[in-house]
Amino acid sequence: MEFNDIAILLTENCNARCKMCCDSRGLVKGKTLSIDELDIILHNIALCDEIKVIGITGGEPMLYPELIKHITDYDYRRKVSVTIKTNGFWGYDRSKAENFIKENRDKISFISLSYDGFHKEFIPVDSIKNIIEISAQYGINTDVVGCFLNDGIQPGDILNELGESGYYTKFCYQPVIQTGAAKLFDEGKLVKLLDTEKIEIRCIGVVNPDILINPYLKVFPCCSQVIENTILEFGNLSENTLSDIINRIKHNKIMFTLFTEGFRPFINFMKAREIPYPQDLASPCELCAFLFENDWFLKELSENGFYQNI
Repeated sequence: MEFNDIAILLTENCNARCKMCCDSRGLVKGKTLSIDELDIILHNIALCDEIKVIGITGGEPMLYPELIKHITDYDYRRKVSVTIKTNGFWGYDRSKAENFIKENRDKISFISLSYDGFHKEFIPVDSIKNIIEISAQYGINTDVVGCFLNDGIQPGDILNELGESGYYTKFCYQPVIQTGAAKLFDEGKLVKLLDTEKIEIRCIGVVNPDILINPYLKVFPCCSQVIENTILEFGNLSENTLSDIINRIKHNKIMFTLFTEGFRPFINFMKAREIPYPQDLASPCELCAFLFENDWFLKELSENGFYQNI
């Protein structure tokens, strides 16, 4: 498996306080990468030829345009595409938004905008529309990603709000994943589309393999909403090289099982030992969070000889 994409969680800070945020600190206020820390990350990326795309995420990364510029201007000694995940607050001033997009039209290939009933409380839809329309003008692709409960604002409502700008973007919607702040929602409000007894639950990281580096230089095997709330940390760039960490992920027995066989071997293992597990899921990531929130499952695998060693 090749990890061509890497996500840099630039900051834990955000100007919104969405009630479904995967962040579990509540106030969504935390650490931001320093220039020196960012240089460590970018130097490691430059040495990993397999990485072709850098995704910038947060928190809200556009609170720190100088750090984004540092990423886009860095000399990787090869063609590296940059994408941004943002709530789009900066689109309120159309002229400033156009200046940013125009300046970066040859450096940024994609802008992903978060907008739904939760973000709507903090971000005007006109900000989202402005970014979509200006990006289309300068040849930058966009999408709008929303998370939804089974009550309140629905995907069709958001699409109606986007109006004609919806023709210039992709609209992606998904159920709220029960992690971070979303753990506070009543079960009855959550949309559960996946039945572990009826379909094969596959790791979404296999579809588009990527690596996440957070502001503490910790490295994770995907950028799922749940991943930082698990024990699946494979190294730290203050101590290890990115190349070594990627090799560690590729040769890890747990990851190899997930990438090649999905969750079925682990589900069968739990069934055989009558271990209760969630059967209705909003996302495969919820099952990953259940298994790896702490080391209980690793101990079960080890004690029952699932692998020769672990």
